[in-house]
Amino acid sequence: MAVAGAFAGYHVSTGFFFPAAEPPTALQGVPDVRGVTMAEALQSLADSGLGLGGVDSVRHPEAPLGTVIGQRPLPGRTALPGADVTLAVSAGPAVRAIPDVTRMPGERAAAVLAAAGLAVLVDTVDSDLPAGQVIAIEPPPGDSLPVLGSLRILISNGPPTFAMPDLAGLTEGRAAVLLRSLGLAVGSVERRFSLLNQGAVFGQRPAPEVLVEHDRAVDLIVGVAPQPRVRRR
Repeated sequence: MAVAGAFAGYHVSTGFFFPAAEPPTALQGVPDVRGVTMAEALQSLADSGLGLGGVDSVRHPEAPLGTVIGQRPLPGRTALPGADVTLAVSAGPAVRAIPDVTRMPGERAAAVLAAAGLAVLVDTVDSDLPAGQVIAIEPPPGDSLPVLGSLRILISNGPPTFAMPDLAGLTEGRAAVLLRSLGLAVGSVERRFSLLNQGAVFGQRPAPEVLVEHDRAVDLIVGVAPQPRVRRR
């Protein structure tokens, strides 16, 4: 009788005072909505009987603006019907204003741009500016680029150069015409006595084959006939 009373009391207490929990409602699989637009994600959640729990906006260097890049719970997990799913949506890449590094030395300019989170492509061009100096930026300074976006800087090779011609044997006039046709100028003209090169160029600075720039002045040495000595009586 004692055992029967204890058994009856257990059933009364568990069934009346502490009833067993109801069997769980059927769980719902969570779809994978990453990589789609918000509109497509909301439709997929609605079709799965789930709701939107919240949206976090996150900068992303590659995902287009408005694309879902994360979710909680993760896809494949189960949730109760009507449960909420929190989404992380791309706010697009972070952008940086392009600093003005024109007229900086090329290496320093590239370091400044890299520190700003930009990828730098370097091209060199002939220019009247000193060699190694930045002469242009594409896109121009003040424009904005995404972080890790690439831009191009043009660095001066310096003025174009060419080999100095050999003026030996030319008359002073012909030498001057040739120099002007090459964009060079006649500098000083030194006249020295010469038996073999009278009226002709037999020396020059810069020397032949030396690389020179336009507008460079060229000094000439021109031969003249020796003056006869006058004997005094």
